[in-house]
Amino acid sequence: MGAPIRFSTTSDPREWNALVATSPGATGFHDWSWLQLQSEIFGWRFIPLVVSHGGTPIGVFPLLLHPGAIPRPVDPPFPFVGPLVPEEHLFDTLRAFRSWQLRHGVPIARFDLSPVMTPSDAELQRSGAEWSVDRTYVVDLAGVSPEQLVAGMNRNARRSLRDAERNAVEVRPAAPGETTTFLPRVLSESYEVRGVPSPYPDDIGARIEQWAADRDDVYIGAAVVAGETSGVIVALGSQPVVSVWAGGTLREHRSANPSTSLYHDVLRWSLDRGHTAADLVGRVDDGIARFKTALGATERSYATITSSPLPRAARTAAVSLWQRTQRRS
Repeated sequence: MGAPIRFSTTSDPREWNALVATSPGATGFHDWSWLQLQSEIFGWRFIPLVVSHGGTPIGVFPLLLHPGAIPRPVDPPFPFVGPLVPEEHLFDTLRAFRSWQLRHGVPIARFDLSPVMTPSDAELQRSGAEWSVDRTYVVDLAGVSPEQLVAGMNRNARRSLRDAERNAVEVRPAAPGETTTFLPRVLSESYEVRGVPSPYPDDIGARIEQWAADRDDVYIGAAVVAGETSGVIVALGSQPVVSVWAGGTLREHRSANPSTSLYHDVLRWSLDRGHTAADLVGRVDDGIARFKTALGATERSYATITSSPLPRAARTAAVSLWQRTQRRS
């Protein structure tokens, strides 16, 4: 029998980020400062678990919960926040985590796996987890030139770049105050089109702008149409794979095609900094999937996991109660 998996907590951002950096599945969403920021914004409880094997730290397991006597899992509006451990230890980590939940009174936890972590259905089933599969879209940048980046787009995307140039579209770093003003507008419009309210508070732009002010690993670009700001987009570049988190352009400027130019600028920024890939983060719907594929992205799957030590009947009832609570909140 191999050495057991153990969990401990840390309060040291340097220890956490150093362990994150060792994982090929690391994303900007795993960084200590991002998890702390989002927990402050939403009022979550962030439990920074360090995973050890045989006494040696091998990775991290960020756990996000709603506070309370019986903590509830959060449903963060960004993906991939879950365990970062060597794949050969993932099965044992998931099983050991259920025991940790039982000892610490966490009846249900929800988390994702990074797209580079691809356990089989049989492994997930043996670990006792319940899971579903979601999709994201990734542009490979390894060995790619700026010309190849454009050539990798489909014909419609290349035409949109040309149209944007003719329509006086400019993409530049966001000016002070633009993220504060335009990020919540773009997010609200994006969610409302899908018939749901934005999960983000009204000050999300201000919080992100303040957080990113002194960082050189965060891209915040603005699209300008004939001198008028059309929107902004935010990407996290602290890891080899850039996470293009959120943003876009307002629908009133759609005819000028600023969105393709804005996303292309993120990809150029990622390429110029030497990143290996850019994850365009999520599928959303068929239209968004087509847009991201047109930029040269390929579809990748990742697992969303619900973990619980409860018997199946109790787990089903608890999940149902949690889902009803989520809809009311």
